[in-house]
Amino acid sequence: MSFKENPCQQLSINDSFYGLTAREQKALEKSWAKVFADEVFPAIDEKRFSVLYGNDASH
Repeated sequence: MSFKENPCQQLSINDSFYGLTAREQKALEKSWAKVFADEVFPAIDEKRFSVLYGNDASH
């Protein structure tokens, strides 16, 4: 799989967040995980990791 920069956070239709109850979603939104996802993940320079990906399709 070759590296392709993704400028936005995409959620899958199978994302586990949607399987949570309203109470669980609210608790998650108020936890450190929300800040981590909003502040830390976007700050990671993914281009630095592009050397780990090849151009050949994986099997």
